[in-house]
Amino acid sequence: MMLHWLEQRREELLRFAGELVATPSPNLPGDERAVVAIILAELERLGLAGAEVAAKEPHRPNVIFRLQGQQPGPVLMLCGHSDTKPVGDATHWRTDPFQPVIRDGKLFGLGSTDMKGAVAAMIYATAALKHCETPLAGDVLLVINADEERSMRFGSEFLSTEYGLRADVALLGEPSGIDGPEFEFLHLLSRGISCFKIRVHGTQMHSSLTDRLPSINANVQLAEVLARMSRELRLTFQSHPLCSAPTVNLGVKIEGGVGYGVCPGLAEFQSDIRTLPGMTRQQLEADLERCLDAIRRDNPGLRVELEFEQPALDWTPPTEVSAEHPLVAALLGAAEQVLGWRPKLCAFPGGTDASKFHAVAGIPTIPSFGPGWLNLAHGPNECVGVEAIIQAAKMYSLAAQTYLSGARP
Repeated sequence: MMLHWLEQRREELLRFAGELVATPSPNLPGDERAVVAIILAELERLGLAGAEVAAKEPHRPNVIFRLQGQQPGPVLMLCGHSDTKPVGDATHWRTDPFQPVIRDGKLFGLGSTDMKGAVAAMIYATAALKHCETPLAGDVLLVINADEERSMRFGSEFLSTEYGLRADVALLGEPSGIDGPEFEFLHLLSRGISCFKIRVHGTQMHSSLTDRLPSINANVQLAEVLARMSRELRLTFQSHPLCSAPTVNLGVKIEGGVGYGVCPGLAEFQSDIRTLPGMTRQQLEADLERCLDAIRRDNPGLRVELEFEQPALDWTPPTEVSAEHPLVAALLGAAEQVLGWRPKLCAFPGGTDASKFHAVAGIPTIPSFGPGWLNLAHGPNECVGVEAIIQAAKMYSLAAQTYLSGARP
């Protein structure tokens, strides 16, 4: 019955997804009020009255709607974020980023895959559960949060701390395709992230005198440090069944020097490492310093420093939901019914709001099962499959029905 209800509203769901794309919510600068107004209007239109808006700051609203079950039971949170990355260089887009265009079975536009398609699907899945009077032993908590793409401070962090959000399990609709079909993976692990700077000191002076007076070019020294670290840095970790190793990105941003006529006196590069369960900030710092000490020994005149970013960029921990969790079984069963196959269990490559909902609020959070392709997120010509949005709504409603069926050990 729910699948039929959703199939009948296929065009409505796609129209709504397009409206979300057409309503800018880039972060930076970070202001979700306009897109939240569209969401609230659609909730009312679908008969989902009584949504709450919770905000740390007025321009960063979060939407919370509770669909109460007929019997007591666990609370299942369906969650998506309403903000997007900025457009970037618009000349690389083949369509207007804020003009939803359906072409070749895909909806193009900024945020379509990350993750306004999933937000639309979750809202319609909740509506299907309500209108089909699906018997639920427990509640569905629909959460559309702000500020995932930047600091999380106004979204998942605020909800997990000051607001006091509570649920028994959460599902994030982050895109789950990478280089295969859109629902290629059911991601159970969200890798953590640690961001830091390596700073190199030199001798700032008139560049015309560097052949006559002692001098150290900070940019040249930085290049040598970066090259050595890329070859020699060894991290302490244990391989995980869902992800074999952390990802190291050194030199994601490089800054140094003043300009022509000046020997560079200071240079630095930023780096990020995507971490696995079992890794700690203290051990990572020790690994980095061990590598730098080896470089210092070979170059006694080198002045190089390690500086971690401010929290939470310095260390956002990884999170994981067990493959044995009943919601995992419910999602796999729903996928088999709708798609005809089961996604592979895997680790989500990037960070998600699971770092707050799971690690701070204590809500076990599946970091990614949603329409779209992660490799298209944060780039030009972002798109999501039209059929995948419909399929997502069907799978979310079926999984919620199964998980909240009351048939629990």
